Amino acid sequence: MVISSVSSIIPQLRAERTSGSDGGSPVVAVSLYEAGGLGEVSPSPSPISASVAGQTLGGVAEAERSEAEGYLDAIANVVQGEATVASKTSTGLPAKCPGYFVVGQCQNGHRFAKELYCGREWCPVCGEDESPSHMRRFARWVGKAQQLRSIGYLVFTLPEEVRSRYRSKARLNELTKRVTGGDKSQHIEGLLKGMGFDRGLARWHWFGETPGKWHPHLNVVIESSHLTQGQLQGIRRAWAGILGVDVAVVNYSYTKVVPKMVHVLKYVTRATFRDYTWDERMAAELYNFRNMRSWGSWKDESVWELEAGIEPIEAITKLEAGLCPVCGEPVSWSRARDITWLKLWAADGQAEPLGAGYWVLSGGT
Repeated sequence: MVISSVSSIIPQLRAERTSGSDGGSPVVAVSLYEAGGLGEVSPSPSPISASVAGQTLGGVAEAERSEAEGYLDAIANVVQGEATVASKTSTGLPAKCPGYFVVGQCQNGHRFAKELYCGREWCPVCGEDESPSHMRRFARWVGKAQQLRSIGYLVFTLPEEVRSRYRSKARLNELTKRVTGGDKSQHIEGLLKGMGFDRGLARWHWFGETPGKWHPHLNVVIESSHLTQGQLQGIRRAWAGILGVDVAVVNYSYTKVVPKMVHVLKYVTRATFRDYTWDERMAAELYNFRNMRSWGSWKDESVWELEAGIEPIEAITKLEAGLCPVCGEPVSWSRARDITWLKLWAADGQAEPLGAGYWVLSGGT
């Protein structure tokens, strides 16, 4: 079932089914209020927040990001018996994602479920294009991108001779800041912000067209249309100066066409580190690396809309930010539960798919 509007289905969901029949067939009854709290939501924010299990997180504090990664490790340690590099490069789950889920509820009683995904790019589930992890990354950016009248797309490429210098989180973080909005606390001036691009989005791709060949390149989305040759050459010279080389490649394109803007966002948020054996040391090094960056103010109204046919991404965007898509209130999330419960609720009609691994649960007001 494809759900086009969250607010349209909330009133239709039943509080709970009891045992009975449906057209002569037995109906599985699974209470959302099972003794022991299998469906209960704590009245205060849970130790496991809205974004958990090592996903590429957005809309939550850095402390919550670390906590989420710690939760994933706890699962990995139970499964694998010890915390090793393998627990950083594996999915951290005993079976294919998703193995667990959390239940969320806002103060107005609207209830949701969120499947938990490891978010590792080399996970056979999370690494796929259009996977729930991919669509969640897309959802965290699309609301910002809708504030841009045109999208300028820059790709900052590292020459092969300098790539070995940037094989640590610290060096990659510094390089990202020097390209984007900078960091006043570290006295790092951002190249693009210094050129008047006051806001933007950035994400690294780790491999290119040749599988297994380390080829990091920084993808940046800004509000821009045509750049003069002088402007582009200025960006290229500045990038070469940051890297300490004579020449460095920066590619640029732009579009004002909505489907093309959507394509850019999906392309940039896709996974490229599809097999951790391509570079096991970097797979472990990139553990807990925050690869979805933005700078500047994002408080403007949307200037374009998504075309029909895309799943209700606005609702997913709000849930990714920890907000109820129906009323806008904060959502508190339960501790993780085995995915079997969610499957039973779905079979019983107590859970309806929303998209990107989110579900609307009955029992809301």
